[in-house]
Amino acid sequence: MPHTPNFPASPSLAQVPASTPRTVVHAVLAASLLALCPLAQAQSDSPEPAYGMSGRLGLGVATVPTYEGSPNRRTLAAPDLTLSYRSHDWGTVELGQRGLSWNAVEAGPFRLALVAQFDPGRKDSDPTALDPTPGDKRLRGMGKVKSGTEAGVGIGYGPVMLVARQSLSNRGPKGVQADLSVGLPWAVTDRLALHMAVSATWANRDYMQTYFGVTPAQAQATSLAVYTPKSGCRKVDLNVGAEYTLAPSWTLQANVGVSQLGDEAAASPLVSRRNGVTAMVGVARAF
Repeated sequence: MPHTPNFPASPSLAQVPASTPRTVVHAVLAASLLALCPLAQAQSDSPEPAYGMSGRLGLGVATVPTYEGSPNRRTLAAPDLTLSYRSHDWGTVELGQRGLSWNAVEAGPFRLALVAQFDPGRKDSDPTALDPTPGDKRLRGMGKVKSGTEAGVGIGYGPVMLVARQSLSNRGPKGVQADLSVGLPWAVTDRLALHMAVSATWANRDYMQTYFGVTPAQAQATSLAVYTPKSGCRKVDLNVGAEYTLAPSWTLQANVGVSQLGDEAAASPLVSRRNGVTAMVGVARAF
């Protein structure tokens, strides 16, 4: 989160079942290309992070879809706080935008982590620019999806990470999700660094129903048709980021992300656009 294991060989296109969503196939192929990229070797040869406490505090502006599948957009403030503590005996603990993670085992490129993530839920109204919760008036009648916490475990090797997480609360989003991601940093110059990441997220039936399903009661309260999605690929993401050093400890950051919903999610009557784009620019200070 993020002893060499024996990974199975990557399947060829001929071995991929016809029923597999194309978004998943594309994500697996992209992840394989990134993992095999010669720059990954440069990453493994880079110096290890320093021991002790470190962090980053920043502020930016982001433009995002109002919710997954929405045709509308919103602009909001994007605070960035990351804290990390690395020890010789207890691994690395990190608190950031994706939640809390503990790399309990760090053996060379291999990592075993425990994770806890926060799901902000969703509103059936337009939230303010200071509220990160997704929401839109188009969802009026669907009801509010309360926020919740997810916990799980992650296994990583080099730039590749697999995380499985389960919802802990019956009041918020329910279900199980799994993320497969590949992240690749690249120091272009002493001042400019780039980062590319591709990921695919699978979700079970309960989670898909929470965010993409329409119950009979919701259909009566809206003009939407009843929809009960199955488990499957929730989405595939591609993110490209850049950091430029303005001064010691100060960096200018920019990030662009493109996502594509999986077949079950895209078929929801809530979804008007299968593809979504996010963008963020900001400044941060490291300490």
